[in-house]
Amino acid sequence: MTNLNWVIDGDALHNLFGFKVALLNDFEAVGYGIPALDATDLVCLNDAPIHPHAPKVVMGPGTGLGAAQLFWDDQRHHYRVLPGEGAHATFAPRGWKQQALSAFATSRFGHCEIEQVACGSGLELIYEFLLSDEPAHRPEHLKNPDRSPKPAADISAAALSGSDPIAEEAVDLFLAIIGQEAGAMALRVLASGGVYIAGGITPRLLPRVRHSLLEAFLMKKGRGPFRKLLKSTPLFVITNDKIGQLGAAEVAKRLITE
Repeated sequence: MTNLNWVIDGDALHNLFGFKVALLNDFEAVGYGIPALDATDLVCLNDAPIHPHAPKVVMGPGTGLGAAQLFWDDQRHHYRVLPGEGAHATFAPRGWKQQALSAFATSRFGHCEIEQVACGSGLELIYEFLLSDEPAHRPEHLKNPDRSPKPAADISAAALSGSDPIAEEAVDLFLAIIGQEAGAMALRVLASGGVYIAGGITPRLLPRVRHSLLEAFLMKKGRGPFRKLLKSTPLFVITNDKIGQLGAAEVAKRLITE
């Protein structure tokens, strides 16, 4: 496993217990759960037609940034999910502020991956980056003498309550990065089947999602032809926190019937 020194052998488990075993990446399970969702599990951010059997993508910030792609299998008549580690690709900043954030992260880690600015710890890094600005540049924001870092949950709460302008700015920048990465994933596979944002963070930030995340997804500034394509791509936030279990159950059903 990527973040643990564990080796899990599905064949060995099958031989030991005698039942079929499928090992899934966490967002592979989330991907298999998407067809099992209903309308009450989703918040639509970009209302566009879902094309049947078209590619879908799912991504989501949490402790890391997970992602997967879904492609229709004509022979088996269901979606296949292809997980990946695209979140570890190099962050492509937009505008001077994101460029400065990338430099801030690179100075600390030696390299700036997308995940480092697009997960729970990434939100904390963004907040710390904004706190590093000179007070003279934003006296109305930094007049509070407490300029200490905050955990992601506190940053989110402060942004939603409006009690901390730096937290609001950090959350908006964080959501913009999520939105632009969602748009990039949509363009890579022409995801007219929909783009789905999962994970534990985004649903909690829904009051701020529509502006920052959607605007970045649609590339409102420049790149007109691609904006038109993205405007025709459905975009959803998944609010069902059991989607991984739903996906695992779908895979278990297939193991029994296939």
